[in-house]
Amino acid sequence: MQQVDLVTLVKDAIFLFPERDGATGIVETLTVNNVETSLEGRYLMDDELTFTNDKPYVIYGYMAVGDPSGIDAKTLNIEAGARIHFHADSGLLIADNASLQVNGLLSTDSVLLENEVIFESDRLETVFSKVPGQWGTILLTEGSVNNTINHATIKNATVGILNESSANNSATPGLTLSNTQIYNASAVGLLNRFSAVETSNTVINNCGQFAMLIQLGGSYNFTHSTFANYWTQSFRNTPAVFIDNTLLSGDTLEVGELAQANFTNCIIYGNQDEELGFNKDDGAPFNFKFTNTQIRFDDDFGDFNENPLFDFTNVSLYQDIIKGGDPDFFEPTENMLQIGENTASNGLGLQSASNQFPIDIIGTSRTSNSDFGAYESVVFPE
Repeated sequence: MQQVDLVTLVKDAIFLFPERDGATGIVETLTVNNVETSLEGRYLMDDELTFTNDKPYVIYGYMAVGDPSGIDAKTLNIEAGARIHFHADSGLLIADNASLQVNGLLSTDSVLLENEVIFESDRLETVFSKVPGQWGTILLTEGSVNNTINHATIKNATVGILNESSANNSATPGLTLSNTQIYNASAVGLLNRFSAVETSNTVINNCGQFAMLIQLGGSYNFTHSTFANYWTQSFRNTPAVFIDNTLLSGDTLEVGELAQANFTNCIIYGNQDEELGFNKDDGAPFNFKFTNTQIRFDDDFGDFNENPLFDFTNVSLYQDIIKGGDPDFFEPTENMLQIGENTASNGLGLQSASNQFPIDIIGTSRTSNSDFGAYESVVFPE
């Protein structure tokens, strides 16, 4: 008797791809918000607007959500446990009057990682498991509304989420992002352009440029989130978090109002000396505040001493922050951003903010003596 083990990378899946002209070989491209693009892709049909966890989904090109005329409202619902795989240069696009609802649930020890929603490449070999830039992005266009992403992991993209959902009605966020992890983006983890965003219990790490970038202003509240960047695959001279109220469009410099950018009980850290940056145009408001937040900013040569944006003694901008210190991450280069009992923020969280989010990203209670970031501190195993 002999035994031969056969291993296959093939899974039964639902494949979504654009049409190709049989005569010319030309692949269908998208018209988005009345603008013709060069993106290969198509709009999802009504019977394709629910992604379940029955089978994984494999996407070629960009699958768009919306009515091509921009009139009818469409919503893509992604159920807990769904797995979405993208081929190279592929992604999701949420168009005018459309919404994305990612409905992951907290995973438990008994159902490990079964309930979160995972967005990743279609290359399943182990060697590709942490390779950045294998697919495009989740693009929330300016006309998209009420986008919600909860308990998701987005990894190995070029830009994890490119969010342009409108900030015109800041009472209703264009994007609500919670309990989500974004890793290994070759450019930016979360890129926001003049949007309204509410973020909690979110972790971003290992991005080629920025973990989180704001352009053209907008309105933002980030609570109990960890913005880290321990990128080692190439030279990086950009901070983990960068806030800008401008955007260069062709030869035109656009300027937007930064109504607010509030960071509460957050961690902003990485493997560079200065992990926070700003670009301010005085032609528009530029409002931000960091409260009970740990920031790595080691200005050893005093290059920023005369810049009022980095006046860490100004309590109207920085209140009860930790400048430097050790977050005591478990293994940040491996995207393990849990914090240990020796974290500099141990027990220093603003409790009124913690009460709004009484459990951390993995379900640990933070009802008293909370810490900064998406995780509550634990005693690491030997």
